[in-house]
Amino acid sequence: MTDTAPQTPEQLLVDLGELHIRTLVSPQPKHPSAVGWQATAGAMAAGFARTLHALLEVAPDKAAEITDWFQGPFEEGPDPEEHTDWLERTVAKSPDVLEQWVTEGQELAKKAQAAVEAWEAKPQDVGIELEAIHGHFGLSYANYMVLPRTLLQSMPDAWQARFVAMVDELHEAFRHVEQPEAYKVEAATEHIVGEMTDLQLKMARISVDRYGGEEPPPKLAGEALAEWEEQHETDPTYTDEYGHALDPGERVLIPTVDPVPYYNRGRARVEPRLGGER
Repeated sequence: MTDTAPQTPEQLLVDLGELHIRTLVSPQPKHPSAVGWQATAGAMAAGFARTLHALLEVAPDKAAEITDWFQGPFEEGPDPEEHTDWLERTVAKSPDVLEQWVTEGQELAKKAQAAVEAWEAKPQDVGIELEAIHGHFGLSYANYMVLPRTLLQSMPDAWQARFVAMVDELHEAFRHVEQPEAYKVEAATEHIVGEMTDLQLKMARISVDRYGGEEPPPKLAGEALAEWEEQHETDPTYTDEYGHALDPGERVLIPTVDPVPYYNRGRARVEPRLGGER
């Protein structure tokens, strides 16, 4: 028996979340048209989820109305004709503006078609994964990859030669791009701001305000201090050492000792376990 119950905003939020994650994980599509639309779908799903969540908190009835509209009359998505009419009335506010959008859309579609045809005309190496670097980073927000020198120099010589050749190729390809003179890299542990202890916050040089900007009177102690704290306690706010506000869900780093040995002028070695050895 088919479930015909209307979808709830909470269920739609889950669907949007799953769609967004699906667009990020590997394997990624190889066809350039699919790559572009998948990225667009992921961005739209993220934006819609944030908007629907905010609406659900302040106007649940309106969120349910939007969810019902999104489900569509036949549970196959919004009615394209109805939505186009709505766009003309409320966003474009003019048939001429809507027609301009159509014309611009057709021009972009032709450019995309030409790009796809050019890509399809080239011999494709099906053994090469497209956007492998992006896939390797996965769902992380990391902007850099750190590779310990000691581990690199511990790999077999043939592997090192291939690695150095590719690094040289990368440097040559982007020699024209301005880059920093140096980077500062240090070992660290990662922590969520809102879950850190007072000691960890101090180590990360993060200030926390739990009392809405107020401070307990200096002579208060014991039960009197506990009572004052209970009366004045608010949701904590966090500020880094530069005065920037931090979200409680934000991740920060605390420096720690690097467990990887120092490279020692090329002499340090760590025995690699190759071929899936444990």
